[in-house]
Amino acid sequence: MSKPFGWRRAANAGALLVFSSLSLAYGADRAPSLIEAVKAGKRDVVRTLLKQPGELKIVERDGTTALHYAVRADDLEMTRMLLRAGADVNAATREGITPLALAAVNGSLEATEILLEAGANAKAVLPEGETVLMTAARTGRPEVVKALLAHGADLKGRENWYGETALMWAAAENHVDAIKVLVEHGADVNERSRLLDVPRRRNGQSILPRGNWTPLMYAARQGALEAAATLAGLGADLNLTDPDGATALVLAIINANYDVAAALVEKGADPNVADNEAKMAALYAAVDMDRLAIGHGRPNTKPSGELSAVDLIKVLLAHGADPNARLAAPLFQRHHTAGDRALGEGSTPFMRAAKSGDIAVMKLLLAAGADPKLTQPNQANALMLAAGMGWRDGSPAAPSYDQGSEKDAIEAIKLCMESGLDINATTNTGETALHAAISGRGVESIVRFLVEHGADLKAKNKQGRTPLEVAVASRKELNDIVAYLKEKTPN
Repeated sequence: MSKPFGWRRAANAGALLVFSSLSLAYGADRAPSLIEAVKAGKRDVVRTLLKQPGELKIVERDGTTALHYAVRADDLEMTRMLLRAGADVNAATREGITPLALAAVNGSLEATEILLEAGANAKAVLPEGETVLMTAARTGRPEVVKALLAHGADLKGRENWYGETALMWAAAENHVDAIKVLVEHGADVNERSRLLDVPRRRNGQSILPRGNWTPLMYAARQGALEAAATLAGLGADLNLTDPDGATALVLAIINANYDVAAALVEKGADPNVADNEAKMAALYAAVDMDRLAIGHGRPNTKPSGELSAVDLIKVLLAHGADPNARLAAPLFQRHHTAGDRALGEGSTPFMRAAKSGDIAVMKLLLAAGADPKLTQPNQANALMLAAGMGWRDGSPAAPSYDQGSEKDAIEAIKLCMESGLDINATTNTGETALHAAISGRGVESIVRFLVEHGADLKAKNKQGRTPLEVAVASRKELNDIVAYLKEKTPN
């Protein structure tokens, strides 16, 4: 009977006993390799194997060494043992991962110091540009970040995809102490990721960003409240914009991070900085988010903190947000829905709230000085929008679902009337609120309310159609509305 392979490799009788005891675990015909012993945490076996020439040179197919496994397990004794035996402290796997990178992933100061003292390269970079410092910043242990910087880690290193830095990763992960260390060592609190060339920005239901973000923008998007406050305290410019004109404040809002947005406003962010395309500022964004249209394929974002959109609206108004700021175009698509065509040029936060019947927000805006009588260039007003103008019901032509109940709509119409809006005002195409209610939502209760409060049943649009004729011509099932209007329309 042939002897097990481990017996032939043994150097002394003690090793024979060790290998015999492990043969049950690793098979009767062989002893464990060094890597297997390190994985199993068998230090006695490792000591024995290290006496064998060539053991340290054995690596796995992807280049992983015994030292990688010891560091990954944060086994400091095993790590020292392997280094004393001559393990390559800078050995890299096929993906470029060194033991030091694994120590950074673990956030292990002790392992980091042991490796650095053994000559580990603090400037090591993965093929896609991730530095060990970036890895440590993402993990967030400030002591590890500081140790790497002390050994020459590149503070300005950037990954290859988006040009992001260690400070940006620390900000996105809400690692306040790591942020402080990086800035203390010279990181630019207003540094930018790379400006991206995206020739085809629309990707399915998303519009791809163009980069050029600051650390504060990453914190705002991720809801990293403490990081955002820290960056503001360290001198971050709160009003810088991305290539689309969005501030960190707006990025926080459209990602439902209202606590972050409130903190930025209270620290001095200007709520009236508007984006490039739609000229949307923070207040309109917050009003829109309170009853964000539901799109296909994914749910709406839930608030990440304690504040609601309404809470934030109060903060914005208290800090000078303009309640009468107007859009220049429908909103730029940043979520899963495109901008609302009914709320384009000339639209105000009050109009947006009216369309969803958001009474609480409408009242807040009025109290802050919103002018309810403002109109869009086509003379559409808030009452028409409340009645159902441009209402989206998930049809192929408007694949979104507007929020707001029938009861909300009626209350919004009431408030508009109490604020002085004429129920029979017309657009430049002759549409009244009653026309809009029929062609938009097509809800009988809203039509009844309008008629009962003086809506003109004989008003004709520029096509010469009365409300009844609009209802009859509709592709929707409006039989109840048609019957009601026939009953109420004078001969």
